[in-house]
Amino acid sequence: MFLPAGGKIIIQTLSNVGFVIHLFLLGLKIDGSIIRKAGSKAILIGTASYAFPFSLGNLTIMFISKTMGLPSDVISCTSSAISLSSMTSFPVTTTVLAELNILNSELGRLATHCSMVCEVCSWFVALAFNLYTRDRTMTSLYALSMIIGLLLVIYFVFRPIIVWLTQRKTKSMDKKDVVPFFPVLLLLSIASLSGEAMGVHAAFGAFWLGVSLPDGPPLGTELAAKLEMFASNLFLPCFIAISGLQTNFFEITESHEHHVVMIEIILLITYGCKFLGTAAASAYCQTQIGDALCLAFLMCCQGIIEVYTTIVWKDAQVKINRRCLICFF
Repeated sequence: MFLPAGGKIIIQTLSNVGFVIHLFLLGLKIDGSIIRKAGSKAILIGTASYAFPFSLGNLTIMFISKTMGLPSDVISCTSSAISLSSMTSFPVTTTVLAELNILNSELGRLATHCSMVCEVCSWFVALAFNLYTRDRTMTSLYALSMIIGLLLVIYFVFRPIIVWLTQRKTKSMDKKDVVPFFPVLLLLSIASLSGEAMGVHAAFGAFWLGVSLPDGPPLGTELAAKLEMFASNLFLPCFIAISGLQTNFFEITESHEHHVVMIEIILLITYGCKFLGTAAASAYCQTQIGDALCLAFLMCCQGIIEVYTTIVWKDAQVKINRRCLICFF
């Protein structure tokens, strides 16, 4: 009733384009050198930030299902929500740190490393689950090797080409526009479509292409100035609006209230375990109490990546029902 079918498809297309460019700009703001400096401290905290909520959340489901007899669809959708809640998305964390202007601080670098480790843990758990439940071992390993190959092509092929074109334009007589804007958009499209063809979202290739590029002037600053306005300020709100249109709170009826309360309790326990696990691991690594609590709050942040993941799950008909999606939002 709000939008005709044709108009909705156009807005969805524009919103997805804006989402891809937004993650490219987010990666562009990240100093790629900090990713290579993750130490044992970040590995321990990141692993604990994922392992505590994932394990204790699923144990809570097992306990409640045996004592109160939850339906199978509620159990399956809650397990999916716990997997998503246990993960700390690397782009979301860097977005929060960039908005707080602490991305390149000591706490910001630690949070960046921890979120990266936490997300890698979720990837390995998802891969192990797929290998265990499906007879597609070689297919999964082939897909993983293709993704690694895409990252290598981005760093060793696309990045040198963009840097070389930028240096060439900088040395030319006409210095009004030193950024190879259209070649960058072309390589961004290739990286995005390649990621989509390999089974990951197009924003995956766009984000890591942005991370591989220099974040300072002239390339990083001019690209951000040209793309920020229409990508992050115009198209990205369209993406949030379209996601909101797919959420119907009236799906919750009186017959579902008991299940909704159980789902909310399990999610609260999961986030509590994530906060306490991160803070305890930080304290064990001799981090100051204030920094440990701040890091725990940062690792519990959810953002646009989680919104997009739930929409993708809904479109792919993953076993996660609407009541669970509404509770997660």
